[in-house]
Amino acid sequence: MSKKIVKKSSNASSQQLAKLQQQLVEAQGKERRVLADYQNLVRRTGQERLQLIKLANRDLLVDLLGPLEHLTLAANQSKDQGLVMILEQFKRTLTEFGLVEIEVLGKEFDVNTMEAVEGSQENGKVAQIVHKGYQLNGQVIQHAKVILK
Repeated sequence: MSKKIVKKSSNASSQQLAKLQQQLVEAQGKERRVLADYQNLVRRTGQERLQLIKLANRDLLVDLLGPLEHLTLAANQSKDQGLVMILEQFKRTLTEFGLVEIEVLGKEFDVNTMEAVEGSQENGKVAQIVHKGYQLNGQVIQHAKVILK
């Protein structure tokens, strides 16, 4: 009779051990998923923060594009060396903040960076620039307005 009790106790212990091992495997799987989710959250938050930092001055720089165009026109018309020097310094400062002029003259029309004012967009090359286009850290903030051949 004692052997039956020991066998039942042994079977119960084996079943309990198997159940506990299964629970351990499930808990370890959950832990891995939670850790992966956390790492993804940290990565995504870091990327969003970096993007926010890059574009933090976007509104200010967009507002400065008008005066930049006017200064450029004034410097081209007056040929004043002081004004040209100030304009170059202003452009260097804007470049340090990530502002880059989009080079379009003579290039094929690209809807991502240009807006056609005149001409056909099909196989059109840029013949003239009406307004310059600009990118801030790789993102277009002002499309170039162009006339196509």
